[in-house]
Amino acid sequence: MTALIVSLSRSVAGAVREVRRRRRASGRSPWIAALVLALATVPAAPSRAQSQDQEPSSKGTTLLVIPPASKPRPAETQTKDEYVLDRGLEGRARRNLYQQAGESMTGYEAVLTLLSTGRRDDAMESLYAFETAFMEGREPKEIAQLFEVEVEVIRSLGRRDIESLVPVLVLHLDAYPMYVERRQPQLAGHSSRIAASLADLYAREGGSEGSRILGARALASLGIYAQQTGVKLQGLGLMLHALDFDPQNEAALLGIAAVHERSGNYHRAAERLLELLKAYPKHREGRLRMAVNLDRLGSPGQARRLLEELVAEPQADWVATVAYQELGRIHREQGHLDRAESVLWEGLERFPGDGRIRTELAFVLDYQKKPRRALSVIEEMIAGKAQDGPTPRRRYGLGPQEAYYDVLAGLNESSDARMPRLARLVNGSAGDRPAGMH
Repeated sequence: MTALIVSLSRSVAGAVREVRRRRRASGRSPWIAALVLALATVPAAPSRAQSQDQEPSSKGTTLLVIPPASKPRPAETQTKDEYVLDRGLEGRARRNLYQQAGESMTGYEAVLTLLSTGRRDDAMESLYAFETAFMEGREPKEIAQLFEVEVEVIRSLGRRDIESLVPVLVLHLDAYPMYVERRQPQLAGHSSRIAASLADLYAREGGSEGSRILGARALASLGIYAQQTGVKLQGLGLMLHALDFDPQNEAALLGIAAVHERSGNYHRAAERLLELLKAYPKHREGRLRMAVNLDRLGSPGQARRLLEELVAEPQADWVATVAYQELGRIHREQGHLDRAESVLWEGLERFPGDGRIRTELAFVLDYQKKPRRALSVIEEMIAGKAQDGPTPRRRYGLGPQEAYYDVLAGLNESSDARMPRLARLVNGSAGDRPAGMH
């Protein structure tokens, strides 16, 4: 406002001199005439919406700016204390543990022996049989005993070769969704806790950047699956803990952003997406999600630019489909109906089977008083073949699927590469076996 007053004052002073040189016959005061002239020549101040949506740039590079929050943002809650093992590989001294739980430990050791032969499906079924038998007739709170039995064997292996724990970690990662599918919530929670404890242990005790990255990937995959199955607080905590070991973990950053977006916390979502895009500037899903959240935060200009970049790229994937949907909607809401129509026709040409683009286009055509064309677009959708699988919009709502499955594939490769190290311990000579394995 001060700058506007200074500018106006300078303009008035200059205008006074001009008016005095050519005083009008009407006798109007030179100051009034000068004020009118000055107001006509001073540049208009940008509106609040325009200034908020301005996009600074440096050397041609677009810089994303998250609008300030209008209210306090909920904190990100971490739950890592639930699965950090005290004293790492050493653990507590339990002199009588092997005597008390020898039979149970032998059952778990048999599972790992089977796993070390490469028969992962058989090992999974063996784990299911062992753990369900262990809990039969026991109170739910006694699942802590199962945890202690398995952790002692895990620690024994890790003390001799920390890399041997990776196949065991992946076994319990796979057991988590197995128990969910078989409606065993208690054992599903147990599998998640064992896997998270193993991932944390390996990341902290592995002694390398690679072990930290692998542990972070395992924690991120657990967190994504947990939030997809409705355990949102635990899922968020696991993904946040993944960032403790790998601050640029793609799956964790995407997953955390998706959790915040679903809860309506768009500022937190945008902050995490900004971290992702600093590490991976061309990340397509990250840019799409950032555009959606920036628009919800009242910055449609930045959102529109991101979406325009996405639709201009050659990939004909679900990201491009949703980008067309969002870009058409933003143009429509801003009153740019011709632009909206043009974008949506282009999107329909690339993705003729997408019902959302057709619906949005029909809506725009109806706004433009073109009811026949709108009806024609809808009739083509009704007559067309239904789309197989989840729609792009549904795919957006599922969260970071590609990143999740990429993580699982990488973990499986790491497990296979280390399987001989597990086999050496569980099938080798007595001197190589963990204590308690006969």
